[in-house]
Amino acid sequence: MLIQSDYHIHASFYRAKNPGDVSGPIVAEQRDAARAAGNKYIGILEHCNASPRHPFHCLEELSAEYYSDGFDRDNIFLGVEADLADDGSDACGDSGRKHLKLHYVIGSVHLSPKIIPDVYDYIDTEYSMITNALKYNDNVNIIGHPFGEGIRYERAGVVEKWGFDLIPEKYLEEIIMLAKNSGKALEINRCHEDDPVYVDFLKKWCAENICFTVGSDAHFTENTDKAALRTRWAEELGFKEENHWRIEK
Repeated sequence: MLIQSDYHIHASFYRAKNPGDVSGPIVAEQRDAARAAGNKYIGILEHCNASPRHPFHCLEELSAEYYSDGFDRDNIFLGVEADLADDGSDACGDSGRKHLKLHYVIGSVHLSPKIIPDVYDYIDTEYSMITNALKYNDNVNIIGHPFGEGIRYERAGVVEKWGFDLIPEKYLEEIIMLAKNSGKALEINRCHEDDPVYVDFLKKWCAENICFTVGSDAHFTENTDKAALRTRWAEELGFKEENHWRIEK
């Protein structure tokens, strides 16, 4: 049985907001919600990228709450979701990681039709970012939601239907092999039972004993329960606890 854990929970209180926006939860609120949702191991983070919504000082404030006196940190860890660049480097970097005293880094790609209009250019770009991170970036521990932003191209009407069948098979195979060789984890961040290529992609992780994590990607307390659903689905697909990525204390 898989132990339920979630290292992809956003403390979105600290990000810059427009007047009237919902404030979002602080670290303690996400910790308590994630525990109530059944997670044994919990990772709290925020974005690190070039967006004005995510200034670096929001991460410093998040870290200050986590390391404050009396904060309950039992099986609670501090991370970051850092955007990947073309060369596989991440927006936080080793210096940022040390400054914030982070336990782990999720390297993610956040692209959209507004940034890259063509879906196949998007696929090529994310593939390059992920594979370079797996090859060359020792700072990243987890690859967040691989090709998870592809659904934006369906929502924008660029493609009639987004699916992993649009991704060259050799891209998916190389990501699996590089993840295996690097020891980095790949994240299950969505349940797409109706996408047979995606399901097959995940089953190949199992066959190759790839390290994996399960993430809710919760930005609000009410979304932390998504990890439970995704964990049970991963179990049905054949994922084993021995390949479940853990932070080494």
